[in-house]
Amino acid sequence: MKNTILFILLCLGSLLLNFDTYAQITRGAQPGEIYISTEWYMDNFGQIHYAILHSTDNGETFSLKYENTENTPPGEMQVGRVLADATPGALYNYGNNELWVSFEYGENWEYMEDYPGYTSFYSGVNQGLIFKGNNQGFFKSTDYAATFELLPISVTCPFTEVGFAESEFYGIYGEAGMYYNFVHTIDYGQTYSETPIDSAVAFWQIGGYFPQISRGTEPGKLYLVSWWPDYHYKIFHSVDTGYSWIEKYESDFINQYFWEVYYTAGRQPGSFYVMRSTLDPTFNHRMLYIDYSNDYGETFTTYFHDLDSTITSLNPIKKPELNVTSYPNPFKDKATISFQLPGNCNNAVLNIYNNYGILIRQFDVCGKEEQQWDGSNSSGITVKSGLYFYKISSNEFSTSLNKLLILN
Repeated sequence: MKNTILFILLCLGSLLLNFDTYAQITRGAQPGEIYISTEWYMDNFGQIHYAILHSTDNGETFSLKYENTENTPPGEMQVGRVLADATPGALYNYGNNELWVSFEYGENWEYMEDYPGYTSFYSGVNQGLIFKGNNQGFFKSTDYAATFELLPISVTCPFTEVGFAESEFYGIYGEAGMYYNFVHTIDYGQTYSETPIDSAVAFWQIGGYFPQISRGTEPGKLYLVSWWPDYHYKIFHSVDTGYSWIEKYESDFINQYFWEVYYTAGRQPGSFYVMRSTLDPTFNHRMLYIDYSNDYGETFTTYFHDLDSTITSLNPIKKPELNVTSYPNPFKDKATISFQLPGNCNNAVLNIYNNYGILIRQFDVCGKEEQQWDGSNSSGITVKSGLYFYKISSNEFSTSLNKLLILN
């Protein structure tokens, strides 16, 4: 009984921490289909534009479906978080305490209702089926949010993912740095099973990123993404409804001061997507990366999109595979960073960042195969001992961040 009460309190607590954001990725109804909601660019009047984008080829190309500015006229929909339905073309948008629905792939929208703050929405398992949970109860709609009925559940608990049956849900609860448990219900949460998650799978909550569950394409198959204190994430896969997890992928360092990261499983067996976005060097528009896997998150193909103000459709710049190494590492006096760049690259630069993500040195590396760094910043002052990061980027590509340790 004590554990049940604790579980209920923790679930209600996590419900109150659900805030609206302006970025999200969700699978569509068809294989290879995804939707994105995101900040787009800042115009000459200082207005931020937001966009909803649609892809049918795993993020390789996108089409612009909807946009609005931050000062949206009264009665006009504002881009929030998107959530796809199992119905082809059906898409929900929720944010700013308003729920909207589209039946035309996000191009035209119909207002459905206002909702109180701290409301969670879930959908996708059946056509027209959407759930919402808040401190007023747990509600179900089978008519695309036209009407909601209150479910006869004594306690509202915000499970984080719907299952493969109408009444099935998955979720995680616990306390970061102490424990997490995986929970599964087939009756809207009236009863549930509870399985401890190994601390090597999920143990931390970093920068607001809690461990997250995403269902696969078959019953029992799930994904779990968890973050770790040195700012990287791991992807795990389960084939037995969360009783065991297999690590599939570990990311490089991601500076959460500059990057937003979201993820979802797809509609094809083995498909998984990671959406990464950051501001461009001029800080006036977003740069979007879609990492697509078709082998359960083990390997990824990356598509890059520069979201400047001129787009009506987005064509990708496919990220080249670049071999970038540094030696010695750790180093004391001087390190040599070696690389092989595409022959047609322009404006390639090597950027070096400190552990806070601040750029401390930049080198022009066009036409080069290596660059030496003596551990000094742009003012010629030798930096302190510690961990630093470097990456190479140009108009056509950007590598992942790599670690470099200085021992002065």
